[in-house]
Order: sequence, then C-alpha cells, then structure tokens
Amino acid sequence: MTVVVDVEEAPTSPDAPSVAEPGVTRECLYHFNVLSDGTIVMLSQFRGDLDQLRERCDRAPNVLQYDVPEHGDGLAYIHCVVQEPLKSFLPIFHEAEIIIDMPIEFLTDNRIRMTCIGAHEPLRQALTTASEIVSIELEQMGEYRPEHRRLGSLLTERQREILSTAVELGYYEVPRNAVINDIAEAMELSVATVGEHLQKIEATVLSRIAR
Repeated sequence: MTVVVDVEEAPTSPDAPSVAEPGVTRECLYHFNVLSDGTIVMLSQFRGDLDQLRERCDRAPNVLQYDVPEHGDGLAYIHCVVQEPLKSFLPIFHEAEIIIDMPIEFLTDNRIRMTCIGAHEPLRQALTTASEIVSIELEQMGEYRPEHRRLGSLLTERQREILSTAVELGYYEVPRNAVINDIAEAMELSVATVGEHLQKIEATVLSRIAR
C-alpha cells in the first residue's frame, strides 16, 4: 500500500518537510528509530544550502542533536523530539505490525509518500485510524514489488516527473514519438534542463541494472 500523507500541520522544523524556506529541501528519509524516551533519530537527504540547514537545526527547539557533514552530499543525522501530528501518526503502523518500506519520500507540496507492507485488514484499519489524525490519500494498493521500489527511490521527485512525461509522450518508444523539446514544452522547462535530467536518470537506473 502506497499512501500520500499531508503533514502541513506539523511544526516547522528541520525534521519536517517545510516549504517555508526554499533554500533547503528535504528529499527523503532513509532511516528512523523511535527511542525509548519517545524521541526520534533520523537519517535524511536534503538538497540546497546546508549552512542554512545547520542554522535551522541550531534554532529549532525540538532538535536535540544533529550532524550535517561538510561533504556528505546533503545527508543529515537529526535527533529530535517528535511533535503532533506525527507523534500520534507514527505508532499506528507499529501497533498494527505494518512495515514501513524505506525511504519515505518528501514531496514539494508539504506531503510525504510512503509504502506500507502488511496484511490487508491491518493495512485497512491503519489507513482508517491515520485518516483521523492527518489527511491521507491511498495512492496504490497491490502486491509489493521491491525491485520497482528500489529503482524508483534512486530518483528525485522531479526526475520521476520528467521520466513519466517522457514515457507518456513516447520518448522511449521505438521509433521515438517525441524528442526532448516535446518534453521540455510539456513541463515548461528548458531543453537543457530536461536533457540534463534525462542523462542523470539514465545513468542512475542503467548503472544499477548493470551491476
């Protein structure tokens, strides 16, 4: 089960997907552990001004400890106090014996996309309970396919959008039914930007398949 959760009401802090400060964007959450004292430690991927991220961590009252390496490609370790609504949201899946497949993806509109694995009835009950706390939308229900999940998680949200548009327009058909200019026009991006993204997408996916 893949769901999209609106966490807009969550407090603005480095551990929340805030869009209030455009200089820093959180892309995904790779790992998290809820400790015995109720606090949480997380390994997240950020993009943007890392100095600004450090400043946000310094002034956020719920951040207890953090480490944002100078040359860590935007990886950040954050230990913080979880606040509502996430404080009530996260235990729902643990109590229902549901696995959260990592990473959790952070979207640009202050929502998160997460895939949950479990039996049908516990998943249904968890979805119902969670909807009382946050706005949650069922995006996909079906058999779990880890190979699709792993490849998809290697791409950013924008890369997935461009790839999806390219496929829809027939860019990867044989023969091709579209060119880069068509994709750029459909997405209102420059040809150079689309070309660069497609190169990165192909390099990321094909290098993983070839291993």
